[in-house]
Amino acid sequence: MHSSTVTGAAAILLALAPSAWAVGSAKVINNCDFDVYYASVSQGVSAEPALIQGSYSEKYSLHNNGVSIKLALEPNLGGEVSQFEFTWYDGNTAYDLSNIDGYPFAEWGITIEPSVSADSDYPTCVPVDCPAGEVPCDAAYNLPDDVRTLRFNRWGGGNRAFAHVHNRIHPRSFKVDA
Repeated sequence: MHSSTVTGAAAILLALAPSAWAVGSAKVINNCDFDVYYASVSQGVSAEPALIQGSYSEKYSLHNNGVSIKLALEPNLGGEVSQFEFTWYDGNTAYDLSNIDGYPFAEWGITIEPSVSADSDYPTCVPVDCPAGEVPCDAAYNLPDDVRTLRFNRWGGGNRAFAHVHNRIHPRSFKVDA
């Protein structure tokens, strides 16, 4: 199984491992010297907010069932919330970072790092990095109709063009050159 950690100066590190390999998972690592709270939400399922105690991880959910891990500085997830969003669909993973509901980590930064981001067999597995102080973060969604930041990964590489329709945004096309 591939695993993943996010490196760099980001206070909150988000990791993404492909579900095609046995036990794929998403992981949130709190590198802050203060409390960070999360709640994992998917279709029809909503968890109570909880404190991240070092890190939090969850296995990928069912096929075509998007997940949003909401991250905030307040225990009730009040105020600004960043969202680590991902879904497994038709042998592929789509993921993004949403700051539509605020960017509570603007001062410290936040990053998503796929476990295979440096692997030439997976050229579309690229990090999503919001450096400290970059407001708005160009790598994240900042408006509800913002489609430029969706990351779509076809596990297996190769030269191909494809389009993906995320369940909450408009279609986006990608050209993959391996």
